[in-house]
Amino acid sequence: MENARVIQFPSKRVLKPLLKPRRIDSEPSLGQMVGKGLTDATMRELALKFKNPQSERDLRDRLIFLLASSTGLRAKELVNLRFSNITHSPEGDILVRYRKKGGKLGYTIIHENILDEIKIYQNFIGEKSDYFLLSLPKKKNGKRSPLSTRGLQWVVNSWDVQTASGKLIHPHALRHTVAQKTFDHFGSIATQKLLGHSSANTTSNYYTRPYFNAGSVLNWS
Repeated sequence: MENARVIQFPSKRVLKPLLKPRRIDSEPSLGQMVGKGLTDATMRELALKFKNPQSERDLRDRLIFLLASSTGLRAKELVNLRFSNITHSPEGDILVRYRKKGGKLGYTIIHENILDEIKIYQNFIGEKSDYFLLSLPKKKNGKRSPLSTRGLQWVVNSWDVQTASGKLIHPHALRHTVAQKTFDHFGSIATQKLLGHSSANTTSNYYTRPYFNAGSVLNWS
């Protein structure tokens, strides 16, 4: 009779696999967007700068500022806003459909006064377009086209102000500004809806400040 085969079991305890995935470097660290937006003082400076537009360029820049600072949309989303995508919520809010990063549909609220500004802008230039934002007239033929993402970048750069961390302003800095202000006042869920993030946890990781100002209560005088 052959000897029975003996299976040796390990004497050391076998470790169970980790139930939680390890954090990877590509995940957002807490509050990593601090300083990437504009200060309140800079936003007030820009609002004052665009208060009384006199030219087509002034009207367009004012409109870009109003749209970007009230919706928090990405540059590509902003330049693709159209009248044909306007709808209304059950409460009567003016909504505009747009294509989010990744291809899904999103909705953003456009305030009625901003919609009026768009109409004033298009009446001023004498051109009715489905697109909200247009380029300046081309030198060759005088025609305008929908503003491109690169064109929007150039316009915002030309405002020549800096972010809180000292970088030249760019369209995404306005998105960060809107996101941080909304997050501070309304929390992660509201900010997630505004920005079109897939998860409120992602929003929270990006915009939870790594500090807290308790000066109003920590006053011993």
